[in-house]
Amino acid sequence: MARIIKVKCYRSAESGEGYDAADGFFQEYEVPVDAETSVQDLLMYISDNLDPTLAFFKHAACKQGLCGRCILRVNGKACLACTTPVPPHIDTLTIEPISNERIIRDLMCVLEASR
Repeated sequence: MARIIKVKCYRSAESGEGYDAADGFFQEYEVPVDAETSVQDLLMYISDNLDPTLAFFKHAACKQGLCGRCILRVNGKACLACTTPVPPHIDTLTIEPISNERIIRDLMCVLEASR
């Protein structure tokens, strides 16, 4: 049985040179979730049904946490969107980019390669 939760997604503000984390804001959505919903599923629901302008790393084939491109912060903790389930006993989920320094747009940012 689905329940509705409030999702606060970080949205970057466009500046003259791209997107600026300092001017970003949180946009709220109401999203149905169930016991099987991952954070990636939740973002896909928002993109497909509520706001097609939300930018995040979309990939339908992974779901194994191998590439790490979908890393973000959920309620302050780093996680991979494709493998992280929506916690069962929460009413609000806050989703932010993993870094505020190199935001491409919204939830997508440039990550430095491991050396």
